[in-house]
Amino acid sequence: MRISAKHSVIDMKSDPVHDALKVILFMAFMLLIVEISPIVSGLFSGELFELMATAAFFGTFFLMYIVTDIFARSEGSSIGKLGIAFDETAIPHIIIGTIAGTVAASIVILFAIFFGGQLRPVEQMTADLLASEIIITAPTAVFEELAHRGYILPHIETIVGKAPAIIISSIFFSFLHFSWWATPGFPLHLILIFSFNLFLGGVVLSLSYYWSGRKLWVPIAFHFAWNMLAYIIFPVFPREPVLLPEIFQIEWGITTIIGFLIGLSIIWGLLYTKKKE
Repeated sequence: MRISAKHSVIDMKSDPVHDALKVILFMAFMLLIVEISPIVSGLFSGELFELMATAAFFGTFFLMYIVTDIFARSEGSSIGKLGIAFDETAIPHIIIGTIAGTVAASIVILFAIFFGGQLRPVEQMTADLLASEIIITAPTAVFEELAHRGYILPHIETIVGKAPAIIISSIFFSFLHFSWWATPGFPLHLILIFSFNLFLGGVVLSLSYYWSGRKLWVPIAFHFAWNMLAYIIFPVFPREPVLLPEIFQIEWGITTIIGFLIGLSIIWGLLYTKKKE
């Protein structure tokens, strides 16, 4: 499937085998970058652990940007052409993504409130927590979307088509979060639910990228709003034990599926309505 000249950042005459090798190499770099943080921080303890963990965490985003920029420039393109240019649609798209992400996460929160799920104690929801989550979540949303939906997704599309590209890139997106559960003896059913949920999240973000005209502001805003509510309202599982995570814990429980599907329907509805105006 070809990308229109208006939005393409890829040379359509390039060799498919070369394209496949390039995107595989890019994905390998992303995997390596993501693993730098737990590996580096694991070499230290005490106060040095906190310092190195923070440095490694933010260092991964710097490396994500550098690698993405290098790959884009090697194709005669730039970061801005990957869908992150700030134009007249950016603010409306940010609003749409924020609304959809907030409602989607709120659905999971409501299930937990009314049916016995475990939330973070109110006394822990402080201004410091809010500030730290903004600092962490903003670059996470921007740079993950830039890499996954801005570069990987459209490049796979030129090789296998749009639908397979959404599936493959979403599987990879889910796989890159494996450090959350990669501990000996972790329950298999939780791994499977979490992996499917993150895959579904990748599908939602990929469709929002296409529906918004191959731009990243809707998926960035959705990603940001979802993560903010997830990590402020819920305990950070599996670092903290919770009751029935397979049902209620955001991203780990089956109620996440409902939240993502409702969020997806909101994105479609708001973007469709906007196109008709």
